[in-house]
Amino acid sequence: MELDDLLNILGSETRRKILLLLTRRPYFVSELSQELGIGQKAVLEHLRILESAGLIEGRLKRIPRGRPRKYYMIKRGFRLEILLTPYRFGTEFYETRRTRRGREYKQAKDIIKSTEPPERKLKELADFLEELEGRINEISEIRKELEEVRLLTETYMENLIRRMETENEEEVKKILNELPSEVAKKLRSS
Repeated sequence: MELDDLLNILGSETRRKILLLLTRRPYFVSELSQELGIGQKAVLEHLRILESAGLIEGRLKRIPRGRPRKYYMIKRGFRLEILLTPYRFGTEFYETRRTRRGREYKQAKDIIKSTEPPERKLKELADFLEELEGRINEISEIRKELEEVRLLTETYMENLIRRMETENEEEVKKILNELPSEVAKKLRSS
């Protein structure tokens, strides 16, 4: 999916509300309509857009009486970051993939599968979540710092290339060809 299409889809407050609700649990159209306070026809149109974008999926569910009903759920996850500074505008799009099953995954699984009394298990899970949150915050701070350093470095390199091009364009081409391909690609496009 193109980034512009995704931003247009997410530009609707109603669609964002639908996605937020679907992060909690699957919903039927009538439930979404009631939660959002809008008609089912409008909800269906928003769901059609989200489903055609591949963000949600509908599944039929048999009910004891009557026809099967369709409920909707999140189909895939992604992370979209927008960087806006006085010097640069950019976006990064990351699709979630299968989770690496490292130490934390095993630790969570062990706590969940333990035969401890529910009260103790809840306490252990709460402590584990608090520890995870602390580590996530720490990593986020490190990432922010690294992003700032990357932005500073890229901006300096772009300005340096521009100055050098005014003096010797052939030398700049030669230098760009010797740089790592991803770095050179960014510098050529700026």
